[in-house]
Amino acid sequence: MSYVRIKIVNGRKYKYFVTGKRIDGSVKQKVIRYLGPIEPVYKFGKRHKSNASIYARKPTKEEFEALKNASKSTSSFTKDRARIILLSAEKLFSKPIAERVGCEERKVRDAIKAFNKNGLNSLERKKAKGAEPKFTEEIKKNILLNFSKEPKEFGYVFTAWTLPRFKKHLVEKNVVKSISIESVRQILNKSGAKLEKSKRWQYSPDKNFFKKSRL
Repeated sequence: MSYVRIKIVNGRKYKYFVTGKRIDGSVKQKVIRYLGPIEPVYKFGKRHKSNASIYARKPTKEEFEALKNASKSTSSFTKDRARIILLSAEKLFSKPIAERVGCEERKVRDAIKAFNKNGLNSLERKKAKGAEPKFTEEIKKNILLNFSKEPKEFGYVFTAWTLPRFKKHLVEKNVVKSISIESVRQILNKSGAKLEKSKRWQYSPDKNFFKKSRL
């Protein structure tokens, strides 16, 4: 025998589909399936925001004309953004816009958000920040200060700087941690500094003179 049974739990009524079997004069019940509450309570929470259906705000008349012109721009970035905004203003979702323009949905959403925030300025690609200079002005001044001194002031046997010698000197004296010969050349050239030719010696009492002179 099968039937629906109502059970009260914490003051609320729930329905169960059960079967009953008589054994030794008593009926033993077995729950087959839970059917749910008699009076269900539906909770309405906050809906999660989604980027899937954001739209561009309605452009003004001037903006609309500017967007139409921009959609024919030779810049692919400007042209794509203008097309995206015009299509979004027609209440198209991100996915069909991406298919028409031939880009990712993320690019569509970024363009819409940028237009809603910055208007027509969003049609221009922002210039990437340039790399920070490796050598500060203070370091460059220190490099030039070292170059202005003769090698013998630092205890060297040669009489004039060469790019390899000066590069090695800058690292050994902890003026810089590392530097390329090309960077040395550029810093010297911009300051107008010039390398001088080494003076020739006929002899030297230093036994290692010829070895050192090749440094």
